Amino acid sequence: MRKRGLILLFLSAAMVSSCKGRVFPVSNGDMAAESKPSDASEAAAQAGLVTLRSLVTEQNYAGLGFSSTKQAENAQLTDPIRIYRVGLDAVTGFKEGANVESLLIDGRKSIYPVTANQRVVSSISVTQREDGWRATDFGNAALARALASYRQSKDDFAVWVPAMKIYFTARGSGASLILTPIADDPRFEFKAGQAMPGSRVFAVLQRTARGYNGLPQ
Repeated sequence: MRKRGLILLFLSAAMVSSCKGRVFPVSNGDMAAESKPSDASEAAAQAGLVTLRSLVTEQNYAGLGFSSTKQAENAQLTDPIRIYRVGLDAVTGFKEGANVESLLIDGRKSIYPVTANQRVVSSISVTQREDGWRATDFGNAALARALASYRQSKDDFAVWVPAMKIYFTARGSGASLILTPIADDPRFEFKAGQAMPGSRVFAVLQRTARGYNGLPQ
């Protein structure tokens, strides 16, 4: 019996491994085959919108951000928000007076808020890989709404600090980079919508990052 159990375990692991890279989860836990790559992010997002509409059912529409399946049929894309990330090492190594913009790493990812009746209800994220752009995430309604709420122009982008689990909208460049928290965060005394110089934001984050033990927050 023990030998048989080990064989079954091995076969199960092999099946999971063989599927890796060919499916991806959406926000409600469903799985869908990845779309073909596109040369441009907008083309990938448009293909993703078709996929999103096909994923919505009577059982999962709320989990994907919609009020009904009918609303999903009328959904449209809005201007994308490019996502840049900042690593923990960059935060801990930040020096006052340094060029904050140099900390940003292009995530090769954009989030497209999805609207219905002129309201942000869902989102599609597209990611650039070696073979082109693909739609990779669906849903994330709360994040899309928050980013869209505090974006002042279509040129604004998003800054994500994974270790701190925090997002900002951003505008400007170099020493003039301005970051705006999209949610209240008592850890840092950040207030949603309160714009701050990037240097000030990273000085605050650094104080916490230096004591970060690497465990999920």
